[in-house]
Amino acid sequence: MLDSSNALVDWLRAEFVAEQNADFARLRRIPDTHVIRFVDVFTALPPTEQADVTDLLAHWSSYTFLRQQIPPPLVERFERFSQLTRRKGFAEGLRYTGVNLLAGLARSHTARGGLSGWLQSQGVTGLAARPPELLASGIEDLTPVKIPILRRMVQRAFRMRFATDTQDLGSEMWRYSGKFEETAIVVEIRYSGRMGRPQLDYSVTVQPPDVGWTLHRITFESIFGVGSGWWDYLTAENAERSVALLCDLIEYTARLPERLYHFRW
Repeated sequence: MLDSSNALVDWLRAEFVAEQNADFARLRRIPDTHVIRFVDVFTALPPTEQADVTDLLAHWSSYTFLRQQIPPPLVERFERFSQLTRRKGFAEGLRYTGVNLLAGLARSHTARGGLSGWLQSQGVTGLAARPPELLASGIEDLTPVKIPILRRMVQRAFRMRFATDTQDLGSEMWRYSGKFEETAIVVEIRYSGRMGRPQLDYSVTVQPPDVGWTLHRITFESIFGVGSGWWDYLTAENAERSVALLCDLIEYTARLPERLYHFRW
């Protein structure tokens, strides 16, 4: 009988390599400063180290799917790599700072040239001084989307793609219950316009028909071990296409039980 654990690791590795071979086409469009930093760090590594990290992430994610405790040596390896992608300060240039915080910095430095003046005063140069290319073309694009507008975008897109019912759970939390094809999905999102908080924090629960297991509260990013669904780079300019991307990522997640069923863990 095929060892389901090894087969799952191989599958996860292949999924990550496919994303890598596509130049991280989806990950680069995710408005999350942690994911932005991950892609920057990973792509700067030598090929041998990239292969090691890919193997690490595949093993890490497999334990989530298998509902098994992660061994301490693997936790230590993951923690060592995570140090490279973890936030190192309160604000880290245009690229790795959420747009709510950037907006606050722009207001507080109005008399000193706004964000440009702040970058100069902090000595931020190089990659950190440039916005992520697929999310903003320049400083002029870094206006946070207003949360009521974002919430309406999500509700409209989810209703069209997943025929969702919407429920306000209070405390900025909303639940969207619907279907993708025959698979029941529940998406929970916490919205926030506050500095230091993600504008959109999402998770997906997937329950396919005729399959005896449910995927609870996962995200596209967590499948690859590169993020948690904390979107903090949603601007007025990129919000609509980011919401469309979110729908695509939910569809990917909804297909997972069918694609993984043959592992039978």
